[in-house]
Amino acid sequence: MNFPETVIAGVHAAVASTLTCEAVPVRGALRLLLLGQNTPIRALVTCSLHAGQPGIDAGTALDLIHIGLQQLHAHVDATTGASALLGTGATVLAGDYLTTGAFRLLVRCADLQVLALVSDAVNRASELEATQLGLDPDARDDPSRLLQTRQQLAAPLGEAAGATGATLAGYPEPLAGTARRYGQYLVSSHVLQQEADAMDISEARTALQDAALDLCRQARREARTIAAATGNGRPLELAELIAASLGAKASACKPKTITSTSS
Repeated sequence: MNFPETVIAGVHAAVASTLTCEAVPVRGALRLLLLGQNTPIRALVTCSLHAGQPGIDAGTALDLIHIGLQQLHAHVDATTGASALLGTGATVLAGDYLTTGAFRLLVRCADLQVLALVSDAVNRASELEATQLGLDPDARDDPSRLLQTRQQLAAPLGEAAGATGATLAGYPEPLAGTARRYGQYLVSSHVLQQEADAMDISEARTALQDAALDLCRQARREARTIAAATGNGRPLELAELIAASLGAKASACKPKTITSTSS
């Protein structure tokens, strides 16, 4: 298996060993991470910097926290879909269970510095999510506001993924700062593309895709710095894979140009 496949297999194993509850809300939440084309991007970022089991555990924890905060808690007032069918209580409890499992993984990681920086990131992410609840729902139709909001929400856990990997790998400053920016840019890029995939409005979708590509380019620059300083090419490999996927999706969404020939 290549590097991303190895990480994804490790994420599946970490989840299976930690989150054993078979309740429908929990299994539904985990499908957001484990099925189909879903990408555990925070685990991939962390493990690109540190490929050992602590990287798997800490990175998986960050992805579980993301699901608990953004995919469940921010949508407990849904009128359609699984959240509406299950009810607010079941949805919140599933999110809490995932977050508890995430911190079990962090304890298993056995690094107090990692636990402290992830806890700080969760606090910041939770504050941002709480601030967004109840705001004008029409903001989704404003590409610039949506783009800014999604970047802000993605930043704490993306930064933590890079910081966690750098800590486990023993990177000194300022290289650890480079790793934090790499994580922030790459995770934000992935989040914006996910948002673009769900867009019906072509102008908004294009704006999000363009921003995602720009952030991915910034992540590649940071990854090159890491590779030059450490000889670790995995961050650059991951950034290139994300960039290729973004480029393919952007090309697929461009309107076809019809050419005609005169007789």
